Amino acid sequence: MRTTTHAVRFTITQEIACDVARHWRLFLDDAYDREQYLQGLRYPAYEIVERSESDAEVRRTIKVTPLLELPGPVQKLLGNGFGYVEAGRFDKATQIWTSTTTPNMLRGRLRSSSIVRCEPAGDDRCTRICELSVEANVFAIGSLVESSLEKNLRTGWAGAAAHMNAYVSR
Repeated sequence: MRTTTHAVRFTITQEIACDVARHWRLFLDDAYDREQYLQGLRYPAYEIVERSESDAEVRRTIKVTPLLELPGPVQKLLGNGFGYVEAGRFDKATQIWTSTTTPNMLRGRLRSSSIVRCEPAGDDRCTRICELSVEANVFAIGSLVESSLEKNLRTGWAGAAAHMNAYVSR
């Protein structure tokens, strides 16, 4: 049994049915973001905590309660009230989104971060590349927590891509 001292890092690559500029317009649109979480991903709760924009960047902090599929020991550890705050920043010059996630439980022992960028992939298409990391410093079940959260992140990003593709096809 161990306490994790490293993060699980993985990359998700997704085909999105719009160009890079439209992807970022949607990704950064508050109404779209709310619809994506509440209707597309069916999260029970979503709230914009803070948003600001300057010539150089867009910052958005959201508070959500996700739907998670977790094995018994992880569900017992996190309970039914698990949620998180995601603080994100879009750099307009580099066209890169970075975010960190702070859970409402296991403060200081559970972390997640993401870097999102897009590349053109032909007419009205782009490739979204999501570099994600999860770290759980939890005695005995740290690896199980990390693998469970990785699975849920993969499911969530797949749902987000499907929602965006369906949205742009309307």
